[in-house]
Amino acid sequence: MREKKYSAGLVSQRFWFYETKQYIEMLNDNKIDKEIKQLSDEVNIFGAVSTSRAKEICNAARRRANILGKDMQEFFPSLNIDNQKIVILISVLLLNDLMLEFMMEVYQFQLQRGVLQLTPTDYKAFFSEKQRTNKVVASWKPYTYNRLASSYKNYLLESGLIRETKGVDTITPKILDSRVLKWLKSINRLDIIEAITGGI
Repeated sequence: MREKKYSAGLVSQRFWFYETKQYIEMLNDNKIDKEIKQLSDEVNIFGAVSTSRAKEICNAARRRANILGKDMQEFFPSLNIDNQKIVILISVLLLNDLMLEFMMEVYQFQLQRGVLQLTPTDYKAFFSEKQRTNKVVASWKPYTYNRLASSYKNYLLESGLIRETKGVDTITPKILDSRVLKWLKSINRLDIIEAITGGI
């Protein structure tokens, strides 16, 4: 079993749904990573506000699109928008062990309990426990935890797994397309199915 690597990298990364979707579409049009990078550098295809941001968006979209693999890339365009957003979230979970653990230990736990809410305390308790049990996480500054919590919340909002109403984050479970379920099973990621849906 591979060693888990915890990263705070998501503090600077947005959900970038349309950018990653665009990257996948270009891969499906037989463009290669080098060509897409060139388009990003020379034409600013992702509409970034600066050269450094364009590079960050392109790199993130490349990692997310490529971690999904060819099969998912090919049927991604035929999914409805709700499932496309979930797949982009899945790409993040495949790349980020810490957010996956948040989904499993907090989001999934709430679903299984039938408590369809997330509170600031839920985020705080998660990071406090990781701080206690992991040296890397323990080395981070307090503002890093706050920014990560904000990032996680934003990812859940943009993927449609929560909605914010009058200051309350309500969990809004989604039905995964049967093809997404089949794909996750084919790559042996039942943990992600459970994290998003609360069960198999």
